[in-house]
Amino acid sequence: MTYTPELGQLCFGQPWQEHEVPAIMDAALCFIRDDLARARWNVYQTERPCPFGNTGEAFDCDAFSVRAYSWDDSDEQEWNFKCGDVMVSWYKYLGRGMSSNVQITPDMASRILRKCIDGIAAFEKEKSPFYMSD
Repeated sequence: MTYTPELGQLCFGQPWQEHEVPAIMDAALCFIRDDLARARWNVYQTERPCPFGNTGEAFDCDAFSVRAYSWDDSDEQEWNFKCGDVMVSWYKYLGRGMSSNVQITPDMASRILRKCIDGIAAFEKEKSPFYMSD
């Protein structure tokens, strides 16, 4: 489906992508957000600002990158979430005004989810003194 930006996004927001994000990808991103919050707690032993929110926070690992909405008018933020060639943009926070550069299928969403979960596990294993494997 072709994406139509919401009014605030159209007037004031960052650039958007061509395709609407399907509910299955929205759910996958919510799981990734929550798993990342859990892993970051384990690594830093404190709550950190969420890069999926309206916080200015960012996170990068080998599997994916995520950038919070940017309020800097000079920063043309091409995406908020990137995994391989798939880019997802949102307006201010995850779930609002979401669009992607490609049409995301359920199979793609599943592969992205698996890759990101593995990437978070690798981050946690590398950085956390408390990491416990299965």
